[in-house]
Amino acid sequence: MMAASVLPAVLVFILIFMESQITALIVSKKERKLVKGTGFHLDLLVIVLLGGVSALFGLPWLSAATVRSVTHTNALTIMSKTSDPGVKPQIQKVLEQRMTGFLVAVLVGLSIVMGGVLRQIPLAVLFGIFLYMGVMSLNGIQLTERLVLLLMPSKHHPNYSYTRQVRSLRMHLFTLVQLICLSLLWLVMATAAALAFPFVLLLTIPVRIFLLPRLFNHQELQSLDSDDAELHLQEGEGQDEHSEMQLAV
Repeated sequence: MMAASVLPAVLVFILIFMESQITALIVSKKERKLVKGTGFHLDLLVIVLLGGVSALFGLPWLSAATVRSVTHTNALTIMSKTSDPGVKPQIQKVLEQRMTGFLVAVLVGLSIVMGGVLRQIPLAVLFGIFLYMGVMSLNGIQLTERLVLLLMPSKHHPNYSYTRQVRSLRMHLFTLVQLICLSLLWLVMATAAALAFPFVLLLTIPVRIFLLPRLFNHQELQSLDSDDAELHLQEGEGQDEHSEMQLAV
C-alpha cells in the first residue's frame, strides 16, 4: 500500500504546489506594490514544513486558498481617489498586516467545536458567500476582461495594453484557446477521472511552451500572457477597495 500510494501522492503534491504558486503569483503582482516580501516567503516556507509534518501524522494539508487569498488582498487594497473624467483610480498601497489572517485561522480552529451552531446556517447562505467571493475575485483577471470584449465592438474596447498591441481577432483567438483548456479541466473535474486533474493541469505547460508560439508571435504573447500584464480592479470614483469588496460576516 505504501508503494501504491506514491502515484496519488505525487498528484496531490502537484495540485497543492500549483495552487500555492498560482495564488502567490496573483497576490504578489508588482502592481499591488507589496513591500513585505520577506514575510510572504516565510509564510510559504512554514506552509511547506507544516505540509510535511501533517502528512506524517495524517492531518489535513495546508494550501493557499486562491479565492479567499485574492479577496483578502483586494479588501486590504487602497485605491487613489479621483474625480477627473477618464482617469482611473490606481492602487496606492496594500494594508499588509497579519491580524485578519490570524483571526481567520482562529475562527477556522473554533469551527471544530462549533459544529452544532454551524449546522444551523442554511447551505444556500454558504453557497452564496462562496459565489460572491468567487465572482468578486474575477475582477482584474485578464481572461474575464477579454470575455467581456467578445461582446463589445472593437471601437469601444478600453485602452489596455493587449487591446492596443494585439488585433481583435487574434485576441479573441487567444481567449478561445483559454476557454478550450478551461473546459477540458472542468470536464476532468466533473468525471471519475478527477484524480488526474493535477496531471491534466500540468499539460497546459507544454501547450503554452510549444503550441501557442506557433499560433501567436512573441509580442502578442507578451501582451496577452506575461508577468507584466496590467492589473485592473473595478473601482468607482472616490471609492477605495474597502467599500467595493465587503465580505459577509
